Amino acid sequence: MSATATGGVLVPLDGSDVAEQALALGAACARKVGAALHLVSVHEPMPPLGVPPDFPVEMANLEQEWRLALEQHLETAARSVEPGLPTPVVRSVIPGEPAAALCGYVESHAVGLVVMTTHGRGGLSRMWLGSVADRMLRRLQVPLLLLHPRELPQPTAFHRILLALDGEIEEPVVEAAMALGRMEPDVRYVVTRVVEPLIPVLSGLAARPAHLPRDWNELRETEARNYLARLTDRLRARGVDATSQVLVGRDVAQQVLRLADAVAADCVVTGTHGGRGMERLLLGSVADKIVRGAKVPVLVAPVRRR
Repeated sequence: MSATATGGVLVPLDGSDVAEQALALGAACARKVGAALHLVSVHEPMPPLGVPPDFPVEMANLEQEWRLALEQHLETAARSVEPGLPTPVVRSVIPGEPAAALCGYVESHAVGLVVMTTHGRGGLSRMWLGSVADRMLRRLQVPLLLLHPRELPQPTAFHRILLALDGEIEEPVVEAAMALGRMEPDVRYVVTRVVEPLIPVLSGLAARPAHLPRDWNELRETEARNYLARLTDRLRARGVDATSQVLVGRDVAQQVLRLADAVAADCVVTGTHGGRGMERLLLGSVADKIVRGAKVPVLVAPVRRR
């Protein structure tokens, strides 16, 4: 996460109270790292098809009114959080398809972090920001901090962070978690990796199962523990309070979510890509499940295979 004074923190707003729940956390992140806060709404042009010829209001007037409403909403939102920020809030209404327009804005303004509300749990509809968050997860080159709608105030700081790694590409995810933790003193990290037991008959090795050692799963668990031990040693050398825990079981996302509950994590950090081959590690689909099932905010860092 590289939210700096020259880049900043982006909070997308769509005029709804749900979207505005990300505002306090986005402003807190900008304030703590000395970054600019960007409040952005996307104005999608109304399709002309399906509008009756005798419709009483011209489309151009509707477009103008909707854009004005978005601008006024951004102005009100900016006034509510601007005191204490290092720079004036940047407010922008941009045209286009929401996910593509927001990703373009991130690139053109060197934004280092996006904070937004996503769809809710338990059957809530996939609202505008839900589907937009889904598409942005697959396109953004910067971390995306996602919040679920809730009735209680959203958090503005994190003190116990669960860092879920895949054992292959760790640097972008670790650095995103460290940047988030540097915003507060006394942050504790729990670093985890999930090892799914392999069943040869269900794998690509079924044609030659004799090539699998009998202690294959035990070897993988040992490798995972050694990997996390080396990582936590490096983090402690940087002054980071970090412990590790290897998880063994099916369904990576559920394993991570259960551990988040067990350690009372107030944020989960993961990546969008993971291991190769037959192991199901932290692939995009697993990150999606973590985002949908988490009771706490989730920071998703983009990673690219070497």
